[in-house]
Amino acid sequence: MKTTSILELALIGLLQQRPQSGYDLRKTFVTTAMRHLSDSPGSIYPALRRLEARGWIAPNPAAANQPANARGRQEFHLTAAGEAILVDWLQQPVTRHDVIWRNFELMLRFAFMDGNVPRSYALRFLDRLEQEQGIYVEELRADLAHMRSLVPVHTGVLAFQSGILGMDALIDWARRARALLTEDSR
Repeated sequence: MKTTSILELALIGLLQQRPQSGYDLRKTFVTTAMRHLSDSPGSIYPALRRLEARGWIAPNPAAANQPANARGRQEFHLTAAGEAILVDWLQQPVTRHDVIWRNFELMLRFAFMDGNVPRSYALRFLDRLEQEQGIYVEELRADLAHMRSLVPVHTGVLAFQSGILGMDALIDWARRARALLTEDSR
């Protein structure tokens, strides 16, 4: 899966929800937090072609029997192979590298978990996210203390502190999300 881009994985996740055309997918990117992935036709349509070439998506057979709309939009659906790729991606363990460099991807994975993996995976994901994020934030707190010993008040120190506070908020969110999911599964 190393050659699969986050854009391609997001497309797979969206197509798991329901068959959609490239245009429909672009609208989703434009109107949601996924907008910074890319809403460009120059990115989305080539990604759809790559996914189709890999056998992970296919034209929607139900739409094939209907007359094409005025714009000739083709709907795609996820194949069994695409579903397997999605599930594999969702079940990847949360790593230190993820919490440092891939927070958006982590949240995207979490967003697609319902209905695709058992609730136990979502709970394990949150546990691991909290654990890895907690270890990393403690290391950053030590770095911040060292920075403060060199320069007591500096805009760089304050910016660094802002990042730590954001990570603390993510840890708090993971705890709350876990409590809600645990309560919901009773």
